Amino acid sequence: MKGLILKNGPANDILDGLKTVEMRGCRTNNRGTIGIIKSGTKQVWGTAELYDCVELTKELYEGEWKDKHRSNKTYEELLLIYPKPFAWLLKNAIKFENPKPYNHKQGCVIWVNLE
Repeated sequence: MKGLILKNGPANDILDGLKTVEMRGCRTNNRGTIGIIKSGTKQVWGTAELYDCVELTKELYEGEWKDKHRSNKTYEELLLIYPKPFAWLLKNAIKFENPKPYNHKQGCVIWVNLE
């Protein structure tokens, strides 16, 4: 299983079921259950299902996905961060009662392999 490294706020929002779209500047081919890792903790805090990756358009973002991403940025502001944004679609988040430690290999900033 892969683990996705996120900042504390977005990780909490995913695990609480409030955030179902993660914006990134690249496509991912990963699908299925992934670990949700809070950056800097070396712990997996839960899981979610990554079921699709879609190139983001202004229409999609301003339609329903802005709220699902929990963002206050406009599409134009998002393009300053990600010139070609992608929406990673998540569902079925499960928060662990006790986070699980993992070995973080140096250099991993987005994905880690979890054993």
